[in-house]
Formats: sequence, C-alpha cells, structure tokens
Amino acid sequence: MSAPSLITTVSRQMLIVLLATIVMCLTVVVVFEYFELKRETAAMRARDLERHHERLKSRVRVAITDARDRYERAMRAAGANADPATVRAKIQDDILAWLDELRFNDGSYIFVGQFDGVSLAGPSKGQNVLELTDVNGKPVVRALIEQARLGGGFVDYVMPKFPDQRSAPKLSYVEPIEEWGWYVGSGLFIDEIESSIQDVYDAAYTRLWWQLSTTGGLFVIILFVAARLARRIALDAQRDTDACAQYLEQAIDAGTDIEPAQMRFSEIQTIAQTAATMVERRRHAEQSLRESEKRFRTLVEVSQYYIQEIDVAGRIQYANPAASRLLGLEPDELIGRNVALLLPEEDRATLLNTLRTFVIEQPTPRLYHNRNLTADGRIIDVEVAWNYKRDESGQVIGFVSIAKDVTEYRRARLLLKGRNRVLEMLARGQPLRDMLEAIVAYIEEIAPHAICSIHLLDPASQTLSTAATLRLPEFYTRAVEGAKVGLGVGSCGTAAVTGQRVVVNDVLSHPDWVAFRDLMLQTPLRACWSQPIIGHTPQVLGTFAIYATRVMEPTRADLDMIESAAELAAIIIEHDRAEKATRQAEDRARLLLESTTEGLFGLDLAGCVTFINPAAAHMLGFEPEALIGQPIHPLIHHSRADGAPLLPDSCSILVALENGEDCHSTNEVLWRRDGSCFPAEYWATPVRRDQQIEGAVVTFHDISARQRAEAEIQHLAFHDALTGLPNRLLFKEELGQALAVLHRDGQRFALHMLDLDHFKDVNDTLGHPVGDDLLRAVVERLNAITRGTDILARFGGDEFALLQGRIDEISDAAVLASKIIESFEAEFLIGDNRISINTSIGILIADQACHDVDELITRADVALYKAKEAGRGTHAFFEDAMTQQLRREMEITRELTQAIQHDELFLEYQPQFDLHSGQLVGMEALVRWRHPREGVLQPGAFLPVAEKRGLIRPLSDWVLNAVCRQIRDWSERKLEFGRIAVNLCAQQVGDPDFGDNILVVLERTGAPPERLELEFTETVLIAADAKTQADIVRLSELGIHFAIDDFGTGFSSMQYLRKFRTDKIKIDREFIQDVTHDAGDAEIVKATIALGTALGLITIAEGVETEEQAEFLRRHGCRQVQGYLYGRPQPLADIERQLHPVNASHH
Repeated sequence: MSAPSLITTVSRQMLIVLLATIVMCLTVVVVFEYFELKRETAAMRARDLERHHERLKSRVRVAITDARDRYERAMRAAGANADPATVRAKIQDDILAWLDELRFNDGSYIFVGQFDGVSLAGPSKGQNVLELTDVNGKPVVRALIEQARLGGGFVDYVMPKFPDQRSAPKLSYVEPIEEWGWYVGSGLFIDEIESSIQDVYDAAYTRLWWQLSTTGGLFVIILFVAARLARRIALDAQRDTDACAQYLEQAIDAGTDIEPAQMRFSEIQTIAQTAATMVERRRHAEQSLRESEKRFRTLVEVSQYYIQEIDVAGRIQYANPAASRLLGLEPDELIGRNVALLLPEEDRATLLNTLRTFVIEQPTPRLYHNRNLTADGRIIDVEVAWNYKRDESGQVIGFVSIAKDVTEYRRARLLLKGRNRVLEMLARGQPLRDMLEAIVAYIEEIAPHAICSIHLLDPASQTLSTAATLRLPEFYTRAVEGAKVGLGVGSCGTAAVTGQRVVVNDVLSHPDWVAFRDLMLQTPLRACWSQPIIGHTPQVLGTFAIYATRVMEPTRADLDMIESAAELAAIIIEHDRAEKATRQAEDRARLLLESTTEGLFGLDLAGCVTFINPAAAHMLGFEPEALIGQPIHPLIHHSRADGAPLLPDSCSILVALENGEDCHSTNEVLWRRDGSCFPAEYWATPVRRDQQIEGAVVTFHDISARQRAEAEIQHLAFHDALTGLPNRLLFKEELGQALAVLHRDGQRFALHMLDLDHFKDVNDTLGHPVGDDLLRAVVERLNAITRGTDILARFGGDEFALLQGRIDEISDAAVLASKIIESFEAEFLIGDNRISINTSIGILIADQACHDVDELITRADVALYKAKEAGRGTHAFFEDAMTQQLRREMEITRELTQAIQHDELFLEYQPQFDLHSGQLVGMEALVRWRHPREGVLQPGAFLPVAEKRGLIRPLSDWVLNAVCRQIRDWSERKLEFGRIAVNLCAQQVGDPDFGDNILVVLERTGAPPERLELEFTETVLIAADAKTQADIVRLSELGIHFAIDDFGTGFSSMQYLRKFRTDKIKIDREFIQDVTHDAGDAEIVKATIALGTALGLITIAEGVETEEQAEFLRRHGCRQVQGYLYGRPQPLADIERQLHPVNASHH
C-alpha cells in the first residue's frame, strides 16, 4: 500500500484545524455573551426591584405625610371650640376619600385599613378582610398589619380576586398611622417588574442569535471556499510533484541542472507554498484569538464587580475600572500596590498570612467577607470570590478575585438584627440601661467610626444624665454629667431644647462647643451629631449622640441610622416609664393596704385566704404566709365568745360569699392562733367580676378597748343624783375635751347656760319634792330635744348647762335654744299641779381665743344674765354681732322658701371631660338663685342657710327634678351630653324611701336612668344604712351612676368604698389647687388615684385651673377632669351650643 500524499494529508488536516478553530471561537463568544447577559439581567432586576421598592416607600410615606398635614391644617381651621372627636372623624373621612381616589401612572393605588381588619380605602373598601388569604393560604391582611405595627415593611403575596383586579403575584409596602389605628400601603404586580427585564432579555437573546447566525454563515462560506482551493492546490501540487519527480529523475539521469519542463512548482516551492499557506492560516487563527481576548477584557472592564489579579506576595498585577471606582484610586495607583494596604491596619497581617497559607496548603476556594479601606478613609464591606492563578506546571503564581460592595446590605442586616435584639430585651423586661446599651452596641457595630451615647433629660431640672455609653472616655462622661440644657450648650444641650437634630462636624471650631473646647482637646473626639429622643406626646426624653474621632460630615446613612436609633430609644424609654408608673400605682395601693390599722383579708369562693394585710395577721397572731390558701372559718371564726361552736352555715362571712350580700357584725369574736379571742366589728363584702361573685373582702378591727371604755363610763360617779345628768365636774371634763378638739381640729361648739325662771317660787309654795319632780320633768323635756352628741348637765338647783357639739354656724345654737324655750310653753303636770315655767338661756360660741373651761362658763353666765335682763324666757349671746347674723339668716330662710315656690331658681352646667381624649363625658348641675333684689346669688350665699333651716331637702328635690327634665329634653333631641351629675343631700339619701323617690322622679320626668349621676359626700356615705345600700344597688342595676363628692375631706375607710356600689370618686378642689407645689397634697392626690384604680373606680378631679395641674393628673392616671381650665359653669343656652347630635359625634 502506497503512503498517502503529503499535500493531500496537509490540506485535509488544515481544513480540520480551520473548522475546529471556527467552532471554538463561536463557543467562546456564545459562553461569554451568555454570562454577560445573565449578569446584566440580574443587575437590571436588582436595580429595577430597588427602584420599585423606593417608589412604593415614597408613595406611602408621601401619602401619610400629606394625610397628617391635611389633618393638622383642618384641626387648626376648626378652632378650639369645635368638638375634637367630630372634627377628627370628618377630617379622616375627607382624607380617606382623597386617598381612595388617588391613582398613579402605572395604575397602582393607595389602600388603607384599620388594625382590626376593616378596609377604609382600596378594592375591598368597607369590608373586614382580616382573615383574607391568597391562593397559597397566606393571611394577606394580617401580614400587612404585622409589618405596619413593626414600623413598616414589604409583603409579597398573590392578589386575591376583587372586582376590576387581576389575581397575580404582588409586592406591597405598608406603614402605620399609629395615632389613628390605620395602616397605609401601596403595591404593584411582580410580573410588571419582570416584563421590562424580560423584554431586555429577549432583545439581547435575539441579537446574540442573529450575530451567531451571521458569523456562522460567513465561516461556512470561508470553509467552503478554502476546501475548493485546497483541492485545486493539492491537484496542482500533485502535478508539480510528479513533474518534480520526473525532473529529479531527469536531473539524476542527466547529472546536470535542468529546468523542469512545464513545472508549476519545485519541491521547495511546494514546501514553501505549503508553509506560506500554514502561516496564513495561523495568522487568521491568531486574529480570531485576539478578537476573543478583546471581548473577554471588555467584559472584565465593564463589570460592576471589582476584579483583581495579585501575585503570591499580594502585589496587585491587574485591577479593573470597577475596582478603581470603588476604592477611589487610579489604576496606576493600584498596580504594584500590596493588596493588604487596601484593608484597615488591624486586618493587614491576617490577610498576608492567609495568602501564604493558601500558596502552601491550596485549600478549596470559598466565598468570604472582608473590609476595604477607600481613598477617602471610609471602610466598606465586600464579598469576595477567588481562585488560584497557576503556571503551565500547575504551580500557584497568584490569585484572581471578584468582589462586590455589600456595605449597605450588611448595614441594613445589622440594623434589623440589632433592633430585633433590643425589642426582644424589651419583651423580656430587661433593665432600661441594658436595652439602651444594646442600642449603642449595635450602632457602633454597624458604624465602627461611631462612638455613641444616650442621655436622658430630667424635665424638672432640665439637665442631661448619661444613660448608656460603651466607648466614651470616662473622665469626659463625668465632666458633662448633669449639664443643664440650653441653646449653645454643645450638640446634645441644643438638641434637647430645640427638639431638632444638631450636626457639628468640628467641635473645636463650632460656637455651640466654645464652653467645652478645653475639655474636647483632652479627648480624641472631633465631631458630634445629636438627635433628640422624642416621645409620642411629643416630649423630649433625651438625646442620642454619635461622636467621631476626626472632623467629618455624616452621610445620609449615618443620619438615617441615628434617627432610627433615637426612635427605638424613645419606645424603650417610654415603655420603661409607663411600667414604672404602673408599679408605683401598685405600690401606692399596696401601701394603703399595708399601712391601714384595720385588718383586711380576701377570700375565694371556697372560703380560703387569697391575701391578708399585716394589721390583720398581727391581730390574729399568724404570719401572713401561714394563712394564704387556708380556709378561714376553722382558723379564726369557729366558735362564739362562750365557746359554743359556730357552724359554717351560720358564719356571716361565708354567707356573704353564698348570697352575694354585704355583712356587718359587731357582736362576734375572732380567734387568735394562741387560742384566745377578741371582740371584733367586721364587714364582709362580695367581690364581683362581670356580675359573677369571685370572692369576698373582709375588713375588721378589735373593739376590746371600746367595750372596756364603755363599761368604765357606765360606772363613773360623775352624775347628778336627782336627774341622772352629768354633774359640774364631769361636764367641765367634757367641756375641756371639746375645747381641745376645737384647738386641734377647729371643731366649734356652743355652751348653753340655762336657768329656770322663778323656780324658787315653786319650792316655796309647793315644796321641794314637787320642785325635784319638776326638775326631772324638765330634764325629760330637754333630753327629747337635744341630740345624742349634746351633753346636758345639772350644775345645781335650777341651773343647767348644755354642751352643743359640732356646730358650723351660730344659728345652730340659736335654733336649739329656740326649741328649748318653745318646749317650755306647755305646762308641766307634776302630780295634781299644773306648773307654768320658762327658762332663760345664755349662749357662748367657743372660738380659738378660748383656753380656759372656767372662763367659758363665766362668759356663758354673763350671756344668761343678759337674757334675764331682756325679760326672761329668751336667749342671748355673749357677743351682739351673733344676733345680727341670726336675723340675716332668718331673712334668707323666708325668701328662699318663696324662691323655691315661685321658681326663682335656675341651673348652670359645668362640663366634665376625659383627660386623655378630651371628649365630653358629662357635666355637673349647679343651682343658682335669681334674687329679686340682689340679682344672681351663688350657692355659697344660701346653701349653708338652707342646710341649717331645713330647706336643703326641698331645694335638692327641685334640683333633681329640674335635672331629670333636662335629661329627657336632650335625650329626645338626640344630643350627646354624657351624664348629668346632681348632688344629693343627706336627707334625700337617708329617707327610707330613697330608692322609690328616685324612681318616681325618673318615671314622672321620663329621663333615661343611664344619663343620671348621683353625688353624695363621704359623710352621707358613712351614715347610710343597709336599706340605703340596697337602694343604691337597685338603682345601679338600672344604669344610674354614683359618685363620692369631695373625696379625701372626710373620714371614710375602704370598707365603705367596697360596701356601696360607687362608680366614681371626686378629688376635692382643695387638694388640686396646690398639687404642683405642695408635696402633701400631691401625695394625697396620687394615693387617691391609685386607690380608685385598685378598686376599679373612675377618678375625677374638680377645680382644675392650670395646664400644670392637668399634666400632673394625666401623668398619674386620673381619668376625668372639670374646672375653669376646661369650662366654667354655663347657662343652659351656652352649654347647648356645645352639644352635638348623637350620630354626628360618632363620625
């Protein structure tokens, strides 16, 4: 077999090489074009998604800002006289209408909803879509509300099917309007985002295939032509070879040089031609490779990732433009520089050691994160992918790295992680300082250049104290501790006063830092940016400061970060203060329980102890812990005083649990742990929740001392033998005690000296036995007139003394004296004798100037002498001015009686408001007298006289009827006025038919009971009996509210608050007047509010006249207020203008 032709073989091999080269070039082009298309598509998708994110955030935030701005402008335009709730509702409706009609160019819209799930604007407007899910079962609205409550965020879901809405994947952003309970958001369909990217992808894909098809076609033509030429060359070469062979044969044969006949090529020409053809083909191949390399370099240099080649020593051999832009260095500044110099100084040695380890050990390349230092001093975070660079022998000669800037991504991730960590600490109840230090820690982790501190503002002293810092110099912190805030007092002092962010780039040259310049020179600190921490009130709570160790201006990211940290700190601080306020209220309530001398314990339905105060445990001889959870009856109430068993069915305490009725006992004993017993007075009151009895509260005290005192008094011998009355000695002792009470408590009293006129004539004519019987009859008549608290004594003969205690006015004494004199108008029947006799009375009203008992008696004797001189059978005061006052009171009594009959009285109304919402909750009715001569009289001019002269009951009945008629009128006209409070007098409450009387008034006037509030004082509360209590419960069940007026001025104890079904306690104005200046009044008010809160009662403060008083009450949990700050008493026409229809008040 002959060998193949060299020319033919070479031609064929060259054609194969040419074809392979074409295929390889096309493959390289396709691969690089494909990856470039993928990278560009991913970058475009990221940019487009970020742009859509920002557009959604911007739309929502602009909508919320405009809504709040519209709200504030409308509120200012409405004025102070408008009803806040009505105006707010109207404004919110207008805002919702505007948002509902708002549409954007891309067809998207703003949707609004409440946190309870009701849609206010959007495709589901008016529906409750809280449980709405998408096709994947995701609770869409719950997810939106959850993100809104976290402060704002994105939610992706499949859009549920609504009219005019297509169901497709959607991305929405929401933020809250916390003060309205709304969430506001906007969204767009994800396929709309992808559509623009897909268009670009399709265009690039088409362009790539068109280029490949064109290039491939050209290569096919070239290959076809080359094949034809190769074939012809091979044929010519074969002929030339044959000719050459012939020529050689001829030459050998000839032995001389000959010219070939008809020879196209010589052998050398053939070889040269073949070599030339190979060179030409190689040139084409090299040209193709150069073009491929150019395309590859273009891809590298236009890449947004920064790409570097470094040798094993870390020197940079190549860096693409992206690296130059990111690091802020020119390419020639990068080439030859060691890569370690691009890192912070503390990371450089580690990097060089790592490179040496890689060269030796050659681990598998992995993605890692690093920090780079830019030319302007910034530190950026980068994510690096790398691989080895090897020579032909496989030895590592360097590295190739591809990196991207992940600073913003890392910042956002750390920020979210830090906030979540702090909120988790808040949920776990961690200390305030720990949570604030956690905020400082994560901010400093995000921004290593930042040295942070948090300062709290003391509103009283207007000073700042450092609450959290980790890296500030200790001496600097001590130096600025307690600095008083003000304009020009550093960054924090100025921010605390203005409530605005203060940015100081150079503290050594800024005027706000002049006073601290010497201090700052001792520190490395050179810049300070301070953000005020503002609560929801809004009130400046403190400042958040970032210091830097060089003069620098904050970036937008720095400002966003400090603002975010300040907002989180505000949440933490306000939550901490709210918890402290709650604990203080609980402590005050506990203090009231623990400090009272009354025994107090609670029982569950099984009769076991749930709590017991120290006083009760001490009286019973137990440790409190030994009684908790134990049945109370077998321990302290098992037997009577004589030892007879007391069965549980007969135990009043347990009966209160079963029947739900209050129990009061004064004749039973309680048993101590040591087996002894003591007499006790106790009250057992059921505790209800939602109309169900949950247990009982028992209050008791030891009455042993009282019983002993009563027994001793009975055996005293200080009494008159004839009449049984106290004698002069005992009377002087009682008079001395009354004088002491006068000086201690200001409780006035009257001393009456009585002398029977012409009593000597009775003794002389009828005998001393008849005289003695007459004296006893006189005593009987006097005892029938005087009160139980008055003390009547016989001094001897026909001389008597009467101590009238607890008088408010001198007329009280005159009234009693007049009754005594009138009682003597009837004859005394002594045996068969009818005796007419009268008495003269001298009266002394004791005051603070009186100090001696004998002096009091002497002055009363002088008054008695003046009465006898006036004609006997009358009374006279020691001072003449008292008589004039009595005449004035008698005149008022007569005219007031006519005023009630002739309808000269009228009512004014003082509004009552909710302290937190500002909403009208009710009003108090106040009586006025339109006097025919003196004009309009205030209650102080006639109510005291009405109380003394027995007119307070008809006056109070008139007010109650007038109020009920007004309630019916306003209710029928559908006006919103809350409740009208009316004061009840003691006679109304003490009437056995109290409850029936109230019902009769309601039935006669047609007033709805739930609109009526009845007020009575603590004195009336104490005097009320079980029948009155039952009436109050009956009226409460009909909807009538009860309030204790002037709470704190009387002496009621907690058992009365539990005993009566009261709804409200009113704090007297005398405590409110100086509550911001007098520590004692402040503590009383705080304790009263805490007591009301603990017992579930509404507290209302009257007499609020300043904003400082209102703020104090608001801060300590008072619910309602009335006073001149909110509204004076107003006539009917004026108060009606402030009322609104019921429906209007709900919008």
